[in-house]
Amino acid sequence: MVHDLVPVFLLRFGARRRRVLRDWWRGRLGPWATATPGGDPGLKRIAGYACPILNPAFQRHVYDNKMHNLALVRSRLDGVTMRPGELFSFWRLVGQPDEAHGFKVASNFIGGKLGFAEGGGICQLTSALYNAALLAGLDILERHAHSIDAYGPSRYVPLGRDATVVYGYKDLQFWNATAVPMTLRILINPDHAEVAFCAPELPFADVRLDVEGLSSDGLHTRTRRQRDGPWELVSEDRYALPAT
Repeated sequence: MVHDLVPVFLLRFGARRRRVLRDWWRGRLGPWATATPGGDPGLKRIAGYACPILNPAFQRHVYDNKMHNLALVRSRLDGVTMRPGELFSFWRLVGQPDEAHGFKVASNFIGGKLGFAEGGGICQLTSALYNAALLAGLDILERHAHSIDAYGPSRYVPLGRDATVVYGYKDLQFWNATAVPMTLRILINPDHAEVAFCAPELPFADVRLDVEGLSSDGLHTRTRRQRDGPWELVSEDRYALPAT
């Protein structure tokens, strides 16, 4: 294949250019949230979500690498403040997930089955971030579900509420369309990753989520959200079983 003859850094450079053009084409011109030092200690938690960090036997040899990657992502996102009207992009803030930027090889999903790659293991954090953003009432601009239900009943987040990212191709983006600035706080423990949004006041009095199974096997879902009003469609997702 042609891709096998092209250096990885060139492929990622091309992916980054396509990503910027795609954002431009969709009208996502910013302003983008940026990392800012410190934070207002007077803010109160308005929404949060925690995902367990799975460590099955076949991944234990890369557990330390996964925890390293999660801590690295935390260092680049914790304390980011989204002011009213600002957009959030996971990859704009985290950057390229390769060895040159400090990431290590950990578990990943490639071609419908488990694999290992630089920057692996961070989807447990992006899924927590996605759910916290939903519960904070932020407008979701881009989110991608996993293609497979990799862990079955032991999954770290319900189907319909996961979020995967692939550098240059799949991002997690949302927009603060409220009048309230929100600051991101992230906690990484050995057994779970927790993401919260803090703000001076609640932008919505009541936010609720509902996931409806649309198939007997549970692999087809519809997710809805209610923000002080009628229910709105968030996503409809279909999952496959892992390839053998």
